[in-house]
Amino acid sequence: MNQVTTIAFAKTYKRLKLSTILSLTFLSINAPTLLRAQSLIVGIPSANVAHKGKLELTHESQFNWWEGNLKWNSFNFLCYGLNDRTELTVSFNNLSSPASGNLTLGAGFKHIVPLGVAARNELKLTVGSNALISVQNRGVGGWVYSHLSGRVPATRTRLTGGLSYGTEQAFGFRTTRSGLNGADIIKPLRPLSVIVGIEQPIVGHFSLIADWFSGTHDLAAVIAAAQYETPRITYIAGYKRTNDQTNGANAIIVELMFRF
Repeated sequence: MNQVTTIAFAKTYKRLKLSTILSLTFLSINAPTLLRAQSLIVGIPSANVAHKGKLELTHESQFNWWEGNLKWNSFNFLCYGLNDRTELTVSFNNLSSPASGNLTLGAGFKHIVPLGVAARNELKLTVGSNALISVQNRGVGGWVYSHLSGRVPATRTRLTGGLSYGTEQAFGFRTTRSGLNGADIIKPLRPLSVIVGIEQPIVGHFSLIADWFSGTHDLAAVIAAAQYETPRITYIAGYKRTNDQTNGANAIIVELMFRF
């Protein structure tokens, strides 16, 4: 190999090496972005829907063992992507120990409306509704919610804020004693609540997330968590601090979402 050929080969190698590095950098930046499009909020509805024709199964468990006996509660959701903007949902919630007395089935939808201000802002309106039925003779109710969500382009931080209204099948009951005869009075909770969320990508597929449900009902809490995503499974682990310390229990939260 003569000197001219050697120099040409070296230049070609450098160009290929640079091209490879740039390609890998592009993929490392954009692959997490594609995954982050399916990221979750823990305690409030997210601003995403399942991909068209795909199923997403989510299980959430909440544990508390440091305030007396072990307490466990669970939430379960199955979502089907009807199209690129709408998903259908079914849920089975409040399976717990000790028993909650409020096992509930739900069915409904979530729809997103891109607002088109700028693609990189991902500004969108989310609306959703669920019909709720108690499987323990506590009647039929519902839940409706809506929020705005968008990203800060420089940091990719997603901010979410909106309102929620629902009945006792989702938000629970409170028991008080009557001053007249000492009998228990069970009050159903039907709150109008503020919902707020923040999602911050950190590195790769790892994010920090937090959300808040206002009020003093069963879902009223601030939750901070870490999230890790793969193409098939999203893992979330965090801590929940209830707004109403006299009626609710703080908890460790573990959540898994499976994509099919």
